[in-house]
Order: sequence, then C-alpha cells, then structure tokens
Amino acid sequence: MDCVDFEGIKRDVSHKVVDIFESFEEHNNRLPTMEEFRLLFNNEAEQYIGPNEMLKMKPGSVLHDKLQEREQKLWRAVNELEAEQRFLRSETY
Repeated sequence: MDCVDFEGIKRDVSHKVVDIFESFEEHNNRLPTMEEFRLLFNNEAEQYIGPNEMLKMKPGSVLHDKLQEREQKLWRAVNELEAEQRFLRSETY
C-alpha cells in the first residue's frame, strides 16, 4: 500500500469521521457503537470509492481490482480515525 495514498485518504475522510461523531453525540448524548458508526459512514463511502454497482464488476478485471484496493484503503483509514475519535472522546466522559 502506498503510504502517501493512505495518508491522503485519511486526510480526506477525517473531517467526515469527526462530523459523524459530533452529530451522533449531539442527537443521542452518547458515542455511536461500532456498528452504528460503520453504518453511518457506509452511507458516505460511495462518495470516496464510487457507486456500489462498480464494485460488482467482473472479479479479476483491472478496474475491479483498483476499486477493491481503494475500498480497503478507505476502510483501513476510517477504522484508524474511528479509534482515534473514541480514544479522544473517552477522556471527556
């Protein structure tokens, strides 16, 4: 995995992750569970990796492989950012 590419993805989605946590806390007075967070972010993932229909392309095609790689990088970055937010916000509770 290209480290620069990964850091760029993290930078691109970091604000969205923070927004999800802030909005959820504001409306629910608690942190989202892991499942709730992933569901909320999944609604935004298409913006970063493309429509879900594109991922259903013929496996093994170059475009399919690139989309899968981009999806994996995205979710790895999101998981790291989610963990950071949980750690930072746990100190305030």
